Amino acid sequence: MEKRIYLDYAATTPLAEEVNRAVYAFGQKDTGNPSSPHRFGQQAKILLEDARDVVAAGLNCKPGEIIFTSGGTESNNAAITGTLNAVDSIGKHIILSALEHPSVLETAAYLERIGFEISLIQPDANGLITPVQVGKSIRPDTVLASIMYVNNETGIVHDSAGIAEICHKNNIIVHCDAVQAFGKIPLDTAKLNADLLSVSAHKVYGPKGIGALIIKKGTPFSGIHFGGGQEANRRPGTENLAGVIGFAEAVKLLEQSKKDMAYAGNLQRLFESAIKQEIPSAVIIGEQMKRTSFISAIAFPGIHNENMLLNLDLAGIAVSVGSACSSGSIKQSHVLKAMALPDEIINSTIRFSYGRYTKPKELDETVNTIKQIIKRLA
Repeated sequence: MEKRIYLDYAATTPLAEEVNRAVYAFGQKDTGNPSSPHRFGQQAKILLEDARDVVAAGLNCKPGEIIFTSGGTESNNAAITGTLNAVDSIGKHIILSALEHPSVLETAAYLERIGFEISLIQPDANGLITPVQVGKSIRPDTVLASIMYVNNETGIVHDSAGIAEICHKNNIIVHCDAVQAFGKIPLDTAKLNADLLSVSAHKVYGPKGIGALIIKKGTPFSGIHFGGGQEANRRPGTENLAGVIGFAEAVKLLEQSKKDMAYAGNLQRLFESAIKQEIPSAVIIGEQMKRTSFISAIAFPGIHNENMLLNLDLAGIAVSVGSACSSGSIKQSHVLKAMALPDEIINSTIRFSYGRYTKPKELDETVNTIKQIIKRLA
């Protein structure tokens, strides 16, 4: 059998078997449109709201604060543009970090074209965005700050609660992209205190194409789509009920997230220790920083990351690099560039990400394969 080792959990997690069964079971039922008044529709509505209750409990928020979306990108787009639609008469200044996901940065680029001003905070030398940095960027016309919780390339964890605190002292709305935090570090929306928060099911062993935007009660928001009155008039369109049910099942499984975190922490320690021992020239990005245990960004100076990725793929090992454009060619990571790392490090960094189904022996095989690739390409 061909060797296949999947170390790209940060891109998407495998679908949990329990989730697969729940979605399949739903598909065997005769249900209607949740917006329809007849019995079939009302049965679907009950399933929708029961699932919403489960997701809300998992995030420690109120069910009415949840909008189901198509995933993290839509949640981020909606959080930013929906908020600004509601408050643009108050101010047109937004604070972001240079580390954000493209779904945030590209939204900001569009907003600049229509008259908004963006302050793009550069990380400190450790790749961190601090509350102090955010505070220094605040202006009288600042209306929104959007800073991610966990970086998707390095795994570095930011002080999102501290950022929210300093913003709220200045009456600024806070959005937190928590897509890579959900299920990877303890996530309590009440303690985090962001006004808007984005999550995605396929990062927690759920289906692709379903996510959520949590909008704290009282937060100004004007929907960016037009149509029916679904999701409390904030996101029109017939709900993806199969996806929602799968999402809820994945959230139920997060009851074992502490076990997952401990397991991933052990995997990370084993993997990074082996890399340092077997490949002394390797550089672990953010090694001394607070990181999620599920991501290791590692540079192999002298070996271009595209060559490493392709050779690992040929060996049956799936990993990733910073960013890829639509053609599939690899470009420099905007995250590592923002951290002001030298090109030699940026161009040789690979992201390894693991999770619930990763086996320690797979990491041993990966280290050995990397050694062979370096020996062959150096």
